[in-house]
Amino acid sequence: MVKTYLKIVTAVVVILGVVLATVLTGFHTSALGEGVTSTREITLKVDGMKCSMCPLTIKTALKKLNGVVGVDVSYKDKEAKVRYDNGKVTVNEIIKAIENAGNYRATPLGKEEKQRGK
Repeated sequence: MVKTYLKIVTAVVVILGVVLATVLTGFHTSALGEGVTSTREITLKVDGMKCSMCPLTIKTALKKLNGVVGVDVSYKDKEAKVRYDNGKVTVNEIIKAIENAGNYRATPLGKEEKQRGK
């Protein structure tokens, strides 16, 4: 009877240990930021904007993308600044959305150019 009791207690302790280790490992991973996405911003040069309605067209197209959290499009500067969650949307998808919205050509400015290939 005592041996059976000890086996049950040992099994419960082992199971609780495994559960606790799993929970702590998951917490530790989240705390380190592994698997956590971040918000980035990219500025794109947008050729083909011919009127003051073009920025609204581009902004509307970008806001439909899951992962885009903010958009500012300037007709005067011919630029679009896009804040996005890089875990949900890529730079290529952003560019494609702009180009599919009309007769536009979008190219990253500055250091963001490297992100286009990702």
